[in-house]
Amino acid sequence: MPEADKKPKINPSLQKKTAARMAAVQCLYTLAMSGEAFTPAQQVIFLKKQLGNNRDEQKLQVGAPIEPNYKLMENLLAGIEQWSGVIDSRIQEIVNEKWKTERMSPLLIAILQCAVFEMFFDKDISAKIVIDEYTRLTRSFFADAEVDFVHGALSKLARTHGAKIAAKATPPGESEA
Repeated sequence: MPEADKKPKINPSLQKKTAARMAAVQCLYTLAMSGEAFTPAQQVIFLKKQLGNNRDEQKLQVGAPIEPNYKLMENLLAGIEQWSGVIDSRIQEIVNEKWKTERMSPLLIAILQCAVFEMFFDKDISAKIVIDEYTRLTRSFFADAEVDFVHGALSKLARTHGAKIAAKATPPGESEA
């Protein structure tokens, strides 16, 4: 078979991570819209029940006929909950007259929250991958203006703060040991 006809191999582990990011963003959006308060563990349990082995529902909810990496999803949601003050202050650094959080879609804010958490508090992922993943995820929901904003904002944060600086920080309410 010629090189041009070969399909790229799809890595199921990477697909599950991408699906987990999509699921976390959608959970944050749902919470913002409903005003309800569910723990990250409750959200995972609910999503597991909803997705089950239903490929159609999986594709609808997480963008691919695959179950998300639930551990990553829960870690994202728990981390965002734990570091919300720092994450929100980082997001405030990148807004301007055109992009005010009061006027942003709750979905766009959820994307930024997940990206900022992963960029600064997840030790296992590079800033470049975070920027690529969340730029691609933004494209699933928004037009070029929002995609460009997310890419530019995350790139600026990575340059300004140096990605992973906060990974060594102590969570609020805990003492350094």
